[in-house]
Amino acid sequence: MTPIVLDTGVLVKVFVHEEDSWRATRLLQAAADGAYRLVAPDSMAVEFGNVLWKLVHRTLLREAEARQALAEFPFDRIEWLPARVLLADAYGIAIEHEVAVYDAAFLAAAASLGVDFVTADEGLQRKVAGRLSWVRLLRDFEGV
Repeated sequence: MTPIVLDTGVLVKVFVHEEDSWRATRLLQAAADGAYRLVAPDSMAVEFGNVLWKLVHRTLLREAEARQALAEFPFDRIEWLPARVLLADAYGIAIEHEVAVYDAAFLAAAASLGVDFVTADEGLQRKVAGRLSWVRLLRDFEGV
């Protein structure tokens, strides 16, 4: 199984219909079928809940849908890396690339494992383009 670090925004697309949701669903299915080993900082779970809360707060998602997504969160399909272990590297990456530390935690996870980081965050990808070649946009990720 090929490990990849998965961004929270990609996982949100599995539960909330957005652009490229079908790609995110296909990627999660490919992981379930054994093509990938999904890895993420353990802070992803809280970030996922926060994204759902924001969508409910903005009336873009019903609370019942958010609770269903939380109930179906694929905890057992993700290998969790402790955010506390990634923090120092994440902070360094955040300073160097001018990104938020919580985003940099995902970059630090991928860097520490030497694997691709798959994200739907075009702004983040633009900030590191040309410098971190292993950051892949979901829509360009060849695995789905």
